[in-house]
Amino acid sequence: MAVTITYAGYGVWNSTREATNAIRQSYAGGNRKFLASNDWVGDPAPRERKYLYIIWESAGVTYSGVVGEDDGRGISLP
Repeated sequence: MAVTITYAGYGVWNSTREATNAIRQSYAGGNRKFLASNDWVGDPAPRERKYLYIIWESAGVTYSGVVGEDDGRGISLP
């Protein structure tokens, strides 16, 4: 099943950074579970709990997921 990651961002409120390329590269490298972490694009909001959000398409359907820091469930992509 082909997956296209259309957008990813990391941060909180108005302090977010685009993370699309970093998430795409990780996915291409075999990662299927994504956690909220400053490793993606640095820390856009020091001392705030940040969130990772990903929008992707598969088989003509658009999906999205969001996960906060310190949440080990992550976002799982097919």
